[in-house]
Amino acid sequence: MAAVLLLGAAVAVTVRPSSSASGAAGSHGAKIVFDRVVDTGTKYNADIFRMDSDGTQQRPVTRKSSYNWGASVSPNGRRIVFASDRDGDDEIFIMRSDGSHQRRLTKNAASDELPSFSPSGGQIVFASNRDGDYEIFKMRADGSDQRPLTDDTGNDQNAVFSPNGNRIAFSSDRDGDYEIFTMRVDGSRQRPITRNSAFDQYPSYSPDGDRIAFRSNRDGDFEIFKMRVDGSRQQRLTRNKGSDIDPAYSPSGKRIAFSSDRAGGLDIFAMRADGAHEQRLTRTKLDEEFPSWGRLP
Repeated sequence: MAAVLLLGAAVAVTVRPSSSASGAAGSHGAKIVFDRVVDTGTKYNADIFRMDSDGTQQRPVTRKSSYNWGASVSPNGRRIVFASDRDGDDEIFIMRSDGSHQRRLTKNAASDELPSFSPSGGQIVFASNRDGDYEIFKMRADGSDQRPLTDDTGNDQNAVFSPNGNRIAFSSDRDGDYEIFTMRVDGSRQRPITRNSAFDQYPSYSPDGDRIAFRSNRDGDFEIFKMRVDGSRQQRLTRNKGSDIDPAYSPSGKRIAFSSDRAGGLDIFAMRADGAHEQRLTRTKLDEEFPSWGRLP
């Protein structure tokens, strides 16, 4: 159920269950964190896992009877920020990269989700529907100074900082369907960089800041695309009958991890940044999603 609703083109917002190829070359010791979803029969739970870039050494980072998902690793690899419904609704939590010292950063009756660190590690962007629809918010890494960056009638989600920290990319359905937008870090100069009748979502900047990977269903099912940061030279990277979602560039920029249901349930895959040498990294009967790279100790 998690995968079906997350993948379906009719689902406009990121919801919990309702929801990187040649070896490790080019990843320079980077790890991948991801969610592993379990159907308990009465509810869906998920935990954050980590693994080496070749799919080995998979082990849990969280061990909670709740839904822990959408992790982002700090630039120095020492902390992980993620969303969890352990207290009733989705809130943003932070922890050390070994899973210790878990601490809640947001506290409200709404859904706060999909956090992402700034390049300095001092700020976090995330999506929240505390004002009705989803908007992009920013806060300090200690949870203080929470403020909205967007304010419109659509849903704004999936925010990520550019590598130089000057801009934020995000997806929005304010114009009817989801497109990729960018804005300054203060929320000004918001503009779309994709324009079509499909869903373009989940942007991920390349480390050099020249490219953005994203998912799109413009050709029927969801596939991974990339483009220049101004929206030009859009190129499709994956081609299969399944849905490929949640792209994430490796720290070297040479690989892209993503989730795919081409083998049945959702698994984590990785490929070269040009789309070649796709490699399946997880092989369980459970759903794995939302990969994110980091130089974890």
